[in-house]
Amino acid sequence: MSQDNSATLTPIRLITIYQIMAVVVLWNSAYKGTRVLNTLYALELGATPLHIGLLLATYGVFPLLLAVTAGRIADRYGSRIPLIAGMIVSTIGAILPWFAPSMPLLFAAAAVTGFGFILGQVALQSLVGTLGEGKDRTRNFNNYALIVAVADFTGPVLAGFSIDHFGHVRTYLVLAFLAATAVLTVFVLAKRVPRHRRPAPAPEGQRMSDLFRDVNMRRVLIAGAVVMTGIDLFQLYMPLYGHQVSLSASAIGMILGAAAAATFVSRALLPLLVSRYGEEKTLLYSLFLTAAMFTLIPLFSSAVVLGIICFTLGLGMGLGQPLTVMLCYRYSPAGRGGESLGLRIAINNSMHVVVPSVFGAVGAAFGLAPVFWVSAGVIAAGNWYARRREAVV
Repeated sequence: MSQDNSATLTPIRLITIYQIMAVVVLWNSAYKGTRVLNTLYALELGATPLHIGLLLATYGVFPLLLAVTAGRIADRYGSRIPLIAGMIVSTIGAILPWFAPSMPLLFAAAAVTGFGFILGQVALQSLVGTLGEGKDRTRNFNNYALIVAVADFTGPVLAGFSIDHFGHVRTYLVLAFLAATAVLTVFVLAKRVPRHRRPAPAPEGQRMSDLFRDVNMRRVLIAGAVVMTGIDLFQLYMPLYGHQVSLSASAIGMILGAAAAATFVSRALLPLLVSRYGEEKTLLYSLFLTAAMFTLIPLFSSAVVLGIICFTLGLGMGLGQPLTVMLCYRYSPAGRGGESLGLRIAINNSMHVVVPSVFGAVGAAFGLAPVFWVSAGVIAAGNWYARRREAVV
């Protein structure tokens, strides 16, 4: 009886990793482009580094509050509903500032976009985790990470050139069009996304705190927080620094695009690196490289030099996300893969809410150079913590 029910609930033709990649490149390009656009437009409206820090923190409020819940929803009901809902909400957030361009609406857009993005992101990652086992799952996660790297390049570059050619406000229409296309694609593929997953049942009485008690899971969660802190601070404060040294929006977009291009390269090499050094050691080396490049950024103002530095930074930074996602899914208890991924994102966003606000105050008081140097210190310190305990992984 249960087998018959399962057969009726599962589509005959499931969505493939390549169809997921098509959705991700559209949706993430719009999301990453909007973040850059909001930052540069806020500066155009007279925002200070503190305002920029608070703007970044706003993106993380709903992911902090809802990530674990989003993961549990994906575990219990499947990815279809949260994926569709999240993409629709984030598209609304992308277009909001076009209706009434102002600083308050930028913050409202950041909150709405963050809410939609966390619903869709957890659902997507959980869905990718169900498409295979063992090496197939690793390959799927790496393909997912590669296409995210493409979107990390496409979004900022498109936003930068659109700003220079059409202005800030009209660029919201360009990015909203990308997001809306992604939503339409998901509706076309919706029947191929299973309504229900079929994980091994999770034992009753387990709590979220149980995940922290696992040594491997705890270390992965800490590493993930360090990785995402570096990524978010770079994506927000690099445009701010570029604006400070009088670079054009196109130049800033190309510098961010250089980092994204390097991310694609490093993720393409990820299987080779993991086979030679292992996942944990590869993660450690990549974060030390990231910290080193953060220290160099404030020493230069040339777009070419900054592009080279940020490309090198992207080589290290690009490995962190896929490695921590893979390790998090691997170490998650049976039936709690989505919840574990949601917890990872929630912890990351607790850093995103606190750290940008603090760093924004530092930038307002002392300038941007200390922001990059303290960022490097945070990454190196977190990485040292993980390396010091490497033997227990």
